Amino acid sequence: MNKSILIIDDQESQAQELCDALQKALNDCCLCYASEESDIMAKIITRYYSVAIVDLRMEHYNIDGFTVMDQIMIANPYAKIIVVSTYLSEYMARLSEYISKGAVLAISEKKDLGKWVPELTQIINGYYDKDINAFAIQILEDLFAKAKNEPDTIKKGRLFEEFVVGLFRQMGFIHIETRVRDKASNEIDLIVRNDLNDAFFSKFGRYLFVECKNRPELGFNKNDFIVFNKKVSSSNGDSNLGVVFTTGHIKRSVYLEALRESEKGIKILYLGSGEIMRLIHTPNMLDEFKEIIDRQVA
Repeated sequence: MNKSILIIDDQESQAQELCDALQKALNDCCLCYASEESDIMAKIITRYYSVAIVDLRMEHYNIDGFTVMDQIMIANPYAKIIVVSTYLSEYMARLSEYISKGAVLAISEKKDLGKWVPELTQIINGYYDKDINAFAIQILEDLFAKAKNEPDTIKKGRLFEEFVVGLFRQMGFIHIETRVRDKASNEIDLIVRNDLNDAFFSKFGRYLFVECKNRPELGFNKNDFIVFNKKVSSSNGDSNLGVVFTTGHIKRSVYLEALRESEKGIKILYLGSGEIMRLIHTPNMLDEFKEIIDRQVA
């Protein structure tokens, strides 16, 4: 498992001190923190993390720890949450809902760092030691984390494409071309030859056209859809399914535009961070991919 930890606390000094102390205790982990409201919501979406340490009370913001946990469960459904507060007794009834969903790894009351850091270190190490992923899942998780957290824009795109290639190979697709230019000089991020011996995929043409957008803060917008939909439509029948992988959100205008274009027989599939994480962790990635297709284009 990729050992990346996100600390969320509305008190910057406390967040930084805890981050620094845990980084020394967990030297094989990558830690970062967020304390400003906008930065908290951005990092939940744009960063990769397998554990989030979330302070429940945020007195100066329009959000609280429950809002944060709701967003984590959408953006990164396989992340585990360590809930922390000085006032845990006030929140126990409401916390039971999150515990029942399996999102909460542990509940810890804030205390002096000298006592608190060993406690958190034991919780985190225990989780990483117990949760042993298959080797292929480990590689995909590491690739996704590296791509999502890469600050360089050019490298960010290239790493994300490499990750998506890895997903398709894990599903059994063999022939994948990258950065392909078609006859109309459109550049297509990935073209996946649809040569699986599988009746389900036979209806989608000879190829799957794939768009990779590693822009967590911007998302996938109407113009992105129009451009990509045109690429798929220009395939002369070789493909009638386009697949969008994005680390950001899909804007509402995309779905409205897709409805207007739906009569043309071209289907566009959207996979955000939640769907990507489910693909990584599912026992049968190809079956999960089929279920995503069924939910969106059936």
